[in-house]
Amino acid sequence: MGLRWSLRVRWTASFVVVTLIAIGAIALQVLPSLESTMVQQRLRALTEQTRSAVDDAAVRSQVAERAAGVREGRAAARERQTAADQRLVNTVARQTGATVALLGPRGDGRLAVRAETAGAAPDAKDVGLAERALTVGGLLSEAHGRGEAALRIRIAWPLASGPGQVLVATVPLSDVRRTVVLVRRRVLIGGALGVLVALIAGAVVAFTLSSRLRRLELGSREVAEGRFTTRFQVDAQDELGALARSLDTMQRQLEQLDSSRKRFIATASHELRTPLQSLSGYVELLRDEDLDEETRRSFFAQLEDQTNRLMRLCGDLLDLSRFESGGAELRSENTDLHALAARVAREFEPIVERERRSLSVQLVGAPVVHACDPDRVAQLLRTLIDNALKHSNAGDRVEVRVERRHGAAEISVTDSGPGVPPEELPSIFEPFHGASDGSGAGLGLAIAREISHKMRGELTVDSRPGRTTFTLRLPV
Repeated sequence: MGLRWSLRVRWTASFVVVTLIAIGAIALQVLPSLESTMVQQRLRALTEQTRSAVDDAAVRSQVAERAAGVREGRAAARERQTAADQRLVNTVARQTGATVALLGPRGDGRLAVRAETAGAAPDAKDVGLAERALTVGGLLSEAHGRGEAALRIRIAWPLASGPGQVLVATVPLSDVRRTVVLVRRRVLIGGALGVLVALIAGAVVAFTLSSRLRRLELGSREVAEGRFTTRFQVDAQDELGALARSLDTMQRQLEQLDSSRKRFIATASHELRTPLQSLSGYVELLRDEDLDEETRRSFFAQLEDQTNRLMRLCGDLLDLSRFESGGAELRSENTDLHALAARVAREFEPIVERERRSLSVQLVGAPVVHACDPDRVAQLLRTLIDNALKHSNAGDRVEVRVERRHGAAEISVTDSGPGVPPEELPSIFEPFHGASDGSGAGLGLAIAREISHKMRGELTVDSRPGRTTFTLRLPV
């Protein structure tokens, strides 16, 4: 339960944290730059509109001056200049929407108001900006103020038409501030909704994933407790689906291994019990004092045979256990496989001559020298030859072939016996396979396969009526 809720909390928290980071980035980066960008845009617009309005007013003043000159000549020049100044101020105010004041020099050299629009009485900041504009000889601008009512931008523009004259235009930025506040409010509302959606979505995703993980956890516990009938449902083609598929494959393999283990224990118990029962029976018979010497020697021979059978079986079981657990160590030395095969085949000459069998060795090409454990290869080869002799008839041929093919060393044992039934081929290398036919304990081929795997080789079988071939392939 702790794992499940921990994953749910982590997934949900991840969704919420990502959403909060996105909202924080918008609040810290977008909103401040939004206000600054809007102020700069308004400043550029005010500058362009003021330039256009000044040019327009200058044209109108020239027209009016020419008309007044025709009628009156140069009379009343002062009144016309005042009217021209007011017309300039009104034109700029009308086209820009700003409050405008025209400042010019007075007798003491200080700037004084020559014309202004309603509510545009210049303050000390307006005069200071105008003086700085005259000093630099060009347009100056500034934005200042705090709060929605005080925030505003102003420009001071020295006029080329009148020496010492400066046009000051001021625009309030209350609409910019209202826009920024509105955007901030909507970002916060959207962020709150985003956090809520992220919380719900994260909870749904976390619940779905944790539920699937919980099912996998419960299934794995059941398998760990030995209930191999459990199945892992593959409910999606994603990473968890792939995990479920892998666990299901593992469960099926464990089920097969458990079945093989139980069958192995049952068969091993049976194989051990049979000679033990024989030994127990012969011991009881030997207690009879009336046995003649010949019968007693026969019983002792049977005891020796059963004891040797037990020793071989215990040795095979020990070898198989060591190979399967990885405890068996193999040494590696350059071995002439041609010589080894010939030597192992000679060990079977007494049996071949006694039973009048046919065993031949074919050494193909140059001597095959390979780095391997010669004792284990000889053990494997003895198993294959013994298996071929036991499962073929007196007139059948058994052939051992050694060659190098495609860079790998190959040793094959072929007999012309009846072959292995097709239904038995998949399990022919399993422990105790074929033990019930009386030919042995059924561990030889299982040990041979483990030896081949230990040497990074491969032991295969190809069987059909009249020809069965076991091939050991040892790569370079």
